[in-house]
Amino acid sequence: MDASAIISAIGVIITGVLGLWFKYNQKTKDKLTDLKIEQFKQEQEIKNKRRNDSSAIVFGELWSILYQMKADRVYIVQPHPLGNECLLSVYYEVKRKGIEGMRDKIQNLKMSEVAKFSADMSKNLFMYITNIDEQVDDKYAKSLLSSCGCQAAIIKRLNDSKYDWVGSIFCEFTSPMEVSEDEARTIMHEAAMNIQYLLPEYK
Repeated sequence: MDASAIISAIGVIITGVLGLWFKYNQKTKDKLTDLKIEQFKQEQEIKNKRRNDSSAIVFGELWSILYQMKADRVYIVQPHPLGNECLLSVYYEVKRKGIEGMRDKIQNLKMSEVAKFSADMSKNLFMYITNIDEQVDDKYAKSLLSSCGCQAAIIKRLNDSKYDWVGSIFCEFTSPMEVSEDEARTIMHEAAMNIQYLLPEYK
């Protein structure tokens, strides 16, 4: 057998071995990719379940406020996006039959358009507003609330574990409210404690 034949035979062997190695390597990579995809799917399912469970608790608390306070509408205003908050939106809302909702009215509302009211929400732990026209200074916020029939409102700040503002519970009345400030403070504080640490991020 001459040298060229030997070299060719060695080349065939090397090519075969390399081919097998590449196939094995590709299969290993494919398995790892499949594993990562499966892990990602499982993590998303867990996150979605946790979010659904949290949402059920949030809605339950809002219904409880609506009932206890004899209110007409209760919702949560959330600042977003997280870490660079410049917009306000409503995802969680409950209301009495026949009452107009605020969810469609407050979607990606720029904080700059309600700057004074946004500052009040972020600074004040509790606001007891018996007369929207007289007690709300921000003209845009006053117009928005009044146009949806709001005459009085109770607003409770929500904090995260670092005490950063993550939203505000709005309890609104289309007629003079009957609940006292002390009673309202107690009810809203209890609801806030049950909501604020599990409130899903607005996306």
